[in-house]
Amino acid sequence: MVVRKKKQKNVDEGDSDGDRQGDCWIYLAKKADTKLHLAHSTGKRVQATADTLLETVRKRGKKPTEDDKATFISDGNDQYVTAILANFEAETINYGQLIKERERGRVVGKIRMVIFGDVADAGIDTVYVERYSLTLRHGISRLVRRSLCFSKCKEMLDNHLDVYQCYNNLIRVNSALAIKTEKGEKNIKRTPCMAEGITKHPWSWKEFLTFKILPTIN
Repeated sequence: MVVRKKKQKNVDEGDSDGDRQGDCWIYLAKKADTKLHLAHSTGKRVQATADTLLETVRKRGKKPTEDDKATFISDGNDQYVTAILANFEAETINYGQLIKERERGRVVGKIRMVIFGDVADAGIDTVYVERYSLTLRHGISRLVRRSLCFSKCKEMLDNHLDVYQCYNNLIRVNSALAIKTEKGEKNIKRTPCMAEGITKHPWSWKEFLTFKILPTIN
């Protein structure tokens, strides 16, 4: 969660721009196997924000089938249930939730639930996206708690996340994706896009900033 403009407690119900001030949540979709930052959406903690995230995931991912199902894991936010069912057929999805029990701010227990489909109990975990959230806070100053660099407008937050998504997927090598080689040879370092087969090498900032997108032919 980040803060836009002012704290939520200072946002009055009558504010004409109240939906664009105060608490702002970042909903993330990340592939566990290739560490690809697949999609994100920002906004209030409401159904529409989750819907936008899953709609983007549907557009960017391969269409799941009953023989080749997609697996989703999330926290206990039930907005994801509605969003998944609005974008996918339930028969093509495996979905599990990890619900954390807390006492005085500390996690004292975890409940793993299969919402629909078939998910192994050990596979229901949110550790990858939680670790990536920490990486985001270290890499994006506007996400640091109690910072003067907090986002002043939603558009700049969205733009910053878009750039970081490209940095994570194309430029930043991930040690967990390295391919081990024979002794005496360097391991092959890979980015998430290399692991996905989208590119064959880590990009430089110059390559990213000068890349030209070809026009779409209708």
